Amino acid sequence: MKRQEKMGLTAIQNEIQKALFKFGDHSRFSEAVLAKKIREECKLEGKKKAGIALADIEAAAAFLEETQGFHYSFMLNSANDLLIEKTEESRFLAGEPRQRRLKSEKSKPVFTSFDVTAKPAAKQNRRGAASPKKRTERKSIPLTEDFSAWE
Repeated sequence: MKRQEKMGLTAIQNEIQKALFKFGDHSRFSEAVLAKKIREECKLEGKKKAGIALADIEAAAAFLEETQGFHYSFMLNSANDLLIEKTEESRFLAGEPRQRRLKSEKSKPVFTSFDVTAKPAAKQNRRGAASPKKRTERKSIPLTEDFSAWE
């Protein structure tokens, strides 16, 4: 943990690094699978379609390269989805694919450090707390009586 603080990893980068490390033998996976793993580990309920910022993934991969000797290559498909592959040497995105990815991140939700560090809300039962009764008094009209008394 002290090493991570020295390198300046944020909370989300720390979670990405843990998730990348847990994939272990998986040679190729997508950013969506990585995001799902982070949601599971952090017990996040929202942001089902959220992605991960390219800069955060690169920082976490660089940290793993320095400390564990793992090397990752990044590829971008036509839908600007990031594919991560464990390889013999690291290859980060550069040039036009990198610019395309960074532009697409502006239009979609991404995980932030706040999402990871925020405590999940305490789960309440479906009914929630008992709400005070705000019912008004009901008046009933007997149909057999004379209606002139109500006027």
